[in-house]
Amino acid sequence: MKMQFLPLPPLPLGLKNGVAFSHHDSVFAGLGSMGEQWLMLDLNEQQHWQPKAPFPGVARNDAVCVPVRGGCYVFSGAGTTTELGYATVLVDGYYYDCQQDSWHLVTEDIPVGLLGGAGIAIDDSLYFVGGYNKVQFDGLMAQLSALERQASPDLKQATLVEFMSRPIEEYQWNQQIYRFDCKSQQWSRVAENPFQANCGAGVFRSDGTLTLVEGEVKPGLRSLHTKQLTFEAGQLTSSSYLPSIVEDDPKHEGLAGAFCGDVNGLWIVAGGAYFIGSQSNYRTEQYYSHQGLSKTFTDNVWCFDGCEWQHAGQLPQGCAYGAAVTTSQGMAMIGGESPQGDAMTECYLLI
Repeated sequence: MKMQFLPLPPLPLGLKNGVAFSHHDSVFAGLGSMGEQWLMLDLNEQQHWQPKAPFPGVARNDAVCVPVRGGCYVFSGAGTTTELGYATVLVDGYYYDCQQDSWHLVTEDIPVGLLGGAGIAIDDSLYFVGGYNKVQFDGLMAQLSALERQASPDLKQATLVEFMSRPIEEYQWNQQIYRFDCKSQQWSRVAENPFQANCGAGVFRSDGTLTLVEGEVKPGLRSLHTKQLTFEAGQLTSSSYLPSIVEDDPKHEGLAGAFCGDVNGLWIVAGGAYFIGSQSNYRTEQYYSHQGLSKTFTDNVWCFDGCEWQHAGQLPQGCAYGAAVTTSQGMAMIGGESPQGDAMTECYLLI
């Protein structure tokens, strides 16, 4: 596959851990490191990002963004409320209307932590998989913000080490699949997720099928699998593993925060972050699998043709945790986090 990276107008400020979606020939992006800001870029004019109606809720990272006809839904994420003063998993969701340039609160009672989860819209319903355990996340943030730990770096570090030194199953990430009826605004449980619960997976959506590429299975440890779920008539009708990147690269450590999109009918997974050595550490029961390891921000670009993954090239630089959307003109890549931890303003159109 011959790739071209065409520069798009840069963001006015860096975006990481935010969300994005496309509507016709426009790209909308915001939240994460941009706070409540919400911007739009017309891909036909490509002049500059235009400010749109700001997000009305608590500013948040790693929310679930589900595009629908005419707009998108933004659910959950992690944000700091004025009441608590530390980050918690949020349980509200909003709808953004492109034509009206307006936000509407649609739920304040998400029944499970969806931080870092994924979703798909089918007919008048949204389906959600994965997500961080709210009780555990909120509890850790409360501990770390306590005065005694703020005053003692050693105690704070010990708390983190204890939390990170657990096997996958003890994190109790959301193992259920939930449905949200957009008309009645009611929740229901569809089924148990047949795959290991994920956070930060790459997402592809098409015709009632949700495909998840890798992502975390516990803090610091990535999945090596590509998983596919198919829904019909409100039910989970099939699930299967697809070929995985590790089959092409045995040293592959998995990816979290990768850029994902469709280019000329091919699935693209670009960038992402991982810890070299974390897989072997976990296999030898070193459950704090990324302890002492440096996070790698890859520049690799992978392409899936329906049969296998192949290495297709390199990004202009290694990065992760930005946003990517499929458009009629190519895959728009928006912002990201650099290896230095900075929120990036650079944007590209991959064709």
